[in-house]
Amino acid sequence: MSYDPTTIATLRRALDEVLLDQRFFRSKSASALEIAEHLLAQAAAGVRDLEELKSSAFQKLAGNAKQAQTEAA
Repeated sequence: MSYDPTTIATLRRALDEVLLDQRFFRSKSASALEIAEHLLAQAAAGVRDLEELKSSAFQKLAGNAKQAQTEAA
């Protein structure tokens, strides 16, 4: 899928902000690649808002962390 320069810039900013956030460092439940793939999937679904993209990525981190805890128990 092709994205316009504005969308690419928004995706890049979302990825950068998520990867620099302490929640990403603490969770260890998803790799940077998984977060990037998630953001691309969100963009493919039509999401273009920076805050919505970041929120979705943090929800993914939280969901992966809960799943990992369940599997470990």
